[in-house]
Amino acid sequence: MSFNEISESLSNGSFNSEDLVQTYLARIAEVNPIIHSVTETNPDALELARELDRERVQNGPRSKLHGIPILVKDTISVHGMNNTAGSYCLVGAKTKSEASIIQRLRDAGVIILGKDNLSQWGNARSSASSSSNGWSAWGGQTYGVYHHHQDPCGSSSGSAVSTTLGLAAAAIGVETVGSITCPAMRSNLVSIKPTKGLVSRDNIIITKLRGSVGPIARSVRDAAILVSVIAGQSPDDPDTKSIPFDTIPNYESMCDPEGLKNSRLAIPRNAITNPFGGNMNKVPVMAKFEEVLTLLRDLGATIIDNANYSAYDEINSPTAPQNFVGPAEYKENIERYLSSLEFNPHDLHSLDDLIACTKSHPEEEYPDRDIEFWEAARVADDRWSDKVIAGSDVAGLTGHPVITVPLGFMPPDTPIRLNARGDLVEEGPGVPFGLSFIGRQFSEQTLIRLAYAFEQSTQFAAEVAPIILPTTEISDITRGKLGFLESIIPWL
Repeated sequence: MSFNEISESLSNGSFNSEDLVQTYLARIAEVNPIIHSVTETNPDALELARELDRERVQNGPRSKLHGIPILVKDTISVHGMNNTAGSYCLVGAKTKSEASIIQRLRDAGVIILGKDNLSQWGNARSSASSSSNGWSAWGGQTYGVYHHHQDPCGSSSGSAVSTTLGLAAAAIGVETVGSITCPAMRSNLVSIKPTKGLVSRDNIIITKLRGSVGPIARSVRDAAILVSVIAGQSPDDPDTKSIPFDTIPNYESMCDPEGLKNSRLAIPRNAITNPFGGNMNKVPVMAKFEEVLTLLRDLGATIIDNANYSAYDEINSPTAPQNFVGPAEYKENIERYLSSLEFNPHDLHSLDDLIACTKSHPEEEYPDRDIEFWEAARVADDRWSDKVIAGSDVAGLTGHPVITVPLGFMPPDTPIRLNARGDLVEEGPGVPFGLSFIGRQFSEQTLIRLAYAFEQSTQFAAEVAPIILPTTEISDITRGKLGFLESIIPWL
């Protein structure tokens, strides 16, 4: 169900928020032992639901999202829950404050249902051949659900898989490069990576220079609704001062089925035919893309083809400056986060401490899963980081908004291709792929208008179903099947 459908049902009494939470918990109990997308559920979720149900009756809803549960990536600080980045070394650690986006969600009446698994440390620990998208020591291996042992992409792997399986109404992911958009594509979903600075990143384990926080949802409208809630200035994230408007827009209002009329869409062929980190078979993807260009024209868009990025090869080169700033910045960011902990059970204060802790925990699977990225960060020269920031517009390269929508699925005769580690199916029959709309900074309204019109005209997401789905429906809860619930949720 969409946010609007859930909100309407809550308003007319078809079910309440407690029913919703019980439904999602039952679904998690059904499938999480198989796909490992959720690391933990909020022990207060049911009581929060009951409180919000009482508040709805007494005072009315706080917002359209009142009493609706969502999941968040396990790098976003939430009171009463772990914030591990997938590491045993942070289990039990506590932050002084929770992320300001969590407070924004709470103010809107959203229930934080739990935490989603991820590629450990946001894919910032091991080399690609040593670890896997969606794996963390704390959460295990998250699998995509459109092919057996599917690579879910990363690093917001669990956020995407949980959403496509309906384990919550939506999820919040965190991105540096592709960590929201790629998992959303591989799970046949919509995602919005906002302009850097539109959404605060305080109390989140993230790279401040390039990181963004955004929604992963089943529809453009749902993603737009969430962005309106989580966007806004925060004194704890100076980049939010760059927001150019006093009032956050109602992004849902941009959902216009005719939104592509009179639009101008540039096609950067040099980026599409050689995508950053793109290993997928380009033949079926590009065939679908060319088919869609005709559709976009039919829907009223002007296509400006071969509008190539200048200096793209230099930017995409392995020796480009932004590929070196990551380790240098990472060391500073992780040590800042460790120093902010209110309770630090392993007494971690430096990257060296984290490396030692990781090596000491067998669950971390070291050295089978190496620490190559950390070793690079360990020796990074701070002066190099300063040069990169001063000498190239790294934030400009990565700070633009992106909205991704479903485009199609790999055909049935697609050969199986494994990831670099050899333990996940990166490419195979039925694996989804998506289309991204990229715009100028703070152009989310325009991107939502374009993406919504495309989504409504294509409905590609409905073409293929996941190979696994939970069976619990909210009607099972409202009909009072308590025996069924108690059999799969022992804490009820």
